[in-house]
Amino acid sequence: MTEWLLDERSSPNPGLKVWAMVFYRFAVILSAPLASIPSLAAPPPAVSETAPIEANIIELGSVISGYPVTPTFTLSRYDEDYSFLANPANRTEPLDLIKYIPLFDWGPLYFVSLGGDIREQYEFIENDNFGLGSVNNHGYWLQRLMWHSDWHFGPLFRAFVQFKSSEEEGRSPGPRPIDRKRLDFNQAFADFSYPQTNLLADKSWFTLRLGRQMIDLGDERLIAIRAGPNTEQSFDGARLILNWLKARVDLFALWPDEDRSGYFNNNPSQSHEAVWGVYSTYPLTTKSTAATLNNIGLDLFYIGFHHDGAHFNAGVGTEVRQSIGGRLWRAHHINGLDFNLLGVYQFGSFDGKQISAFSVAIDAGYKLFNLPGAPRVACSLQVSSGSSSLQGSRLETFNAMFPAGYYYGGGLVGQVGPANAIILQPELDLHPTSTLGVYLKALFVWREDTADGLYNTPGFLILSGTTNSQRYVGWSPELLISQQIGRHLSVSLSYYHFFRGAFLTDNQLGTKDVDYFSAWMSYTF
Repeated sequence: MTEWLLDERSSPNPGLKVWAMVFYRFAVILSAPLASIPSLAAPPPAVSETAPIEANIIELGSVISGYPVTPTFTLSRYDEDYSFLANPANRTEPLDLIKYIPLFDWGPLYFVSLGGDIREQYEFIENDNFGLGSVNNHGYWLQRLMWHSDWHFGPLFRAFVQFKSSEEEGRSPGPRPIDRKRLDFNQAFADFSYPQTNLLADKSWFTLRLGRQMIDLGDERLIAIRAGPNTEQSFDGARLILNWLKARVDLFALWPDEDRSGYFNNNPSQSHEAVWGVYSTYPLTTKSTAATLNNIGLDLFYIGFHHDGAHFNAGVGTEVRQSIGGRLWRAHHINGLDFNLLGVYQFGSFDGKQISAFSVAIDAGYKLFNLPGAPRVACSLQVSSGSSSLQGSRLETFNAMFPAGYYYGGGLVGQVGPANAIILQPELDLHPTSTLGVYLKALFVWREDTADGLYNTPGFLILSGTTNSQRYVGWSPELLISQQIGRHLSVSLSYYHFFRGAFLTDNQLGTKDVDYFSAWMSYTF
């Protein structure tokens, strides 16, 4: 597997050979993964691609000595703190060998931590985009390899470097941009922090982050990592993070990293989009424990967005959009009731038109602790505006900008998005064992405005709204099963069938119901 890394034709930079030899250690250590897998009821599982963002926000701080706190694997990977492994007594599994490697013998805060993610996936989709897509009745394989190094040079400076390689096999007529990226930097940034680079939620600190980075904000409805597709979303630019006991504030100016399928050929200067803004989170509690800080929170934000060549049902043009909003939430891994209330208003300009759009969402769930496995019953309702006229002076279509790749669960990323949509989603989460999750969902979709079209999650227009005036798009049952095997390995499968409604059947030639199945295995270290 490493020949292509060492091939001078595909690796013009000699430094890549050094990296290849460093990460060759991974293969040696991974040859005995079973040795690191404890009982199925043991440590916290690796983060799921359907897990809520709140699970990654608050984490107990690691310490150089004393009781070890093994971090939970996160989607971004840069928030994991392995400094506690400076104490040899805390190293309890084989992979600890690469999680803390001392540098220069200058002290415990000078070290490098290595890690990675491997995902092998099979997807089958019948009638992609309701039969209008390029793939019909085809199965294909996807592979995603990501490996990183986290360099700590004392208490104030760190560098984080993460490579990505995504491959596709069997998709006709070929891979989408989100399917294949031969090799490139997924993240490469430097942190300048005070008073330290190990960021604790219950302490005051600031960090200036410069370079290529992944970013997720709030409930991932507006800016997210895009973990579902084969190639994740990263950005180039700057981010300033301010944290104190009563608030956290993120200020950012970023350009999305638009993936091209080759080797190290992503060019931020060729991006047609830019995003900037401020996102603040306020814990509505006074105690300093992590559980309390992660109990109920209030988010307030402003996000600016520029897009050359934006495409809506109203036409194509330059989009400059401002979003203001708020979010009140309680994470659903907390006992009892969880909820998420989101409101967004958007204004700006598009091709001579004034933008006036909105989105409101209400999510609520409850864990039934008196029943075996504490099942969770939940329901979500989101209403996002659409435009009422092609010829009017306003664009009223909501734009989610950079939402999560699993916005409404699983493979529905290619079919349904939040623009011009009313979406109702009941859900039942079952846990027959502590490591097995069974998630039953249903999705009901209507158009918010019958003059506007149907959009998918990335915001691309699938069908124009001019063919009929029907509001009902359709519905879909979905099943997701995920089994965690120890700390590092998980196996999942997903299935759904989308039944067309009146909008997709009335005067719509060539549309069909959609069938989707996927199975994947992930190993995180």
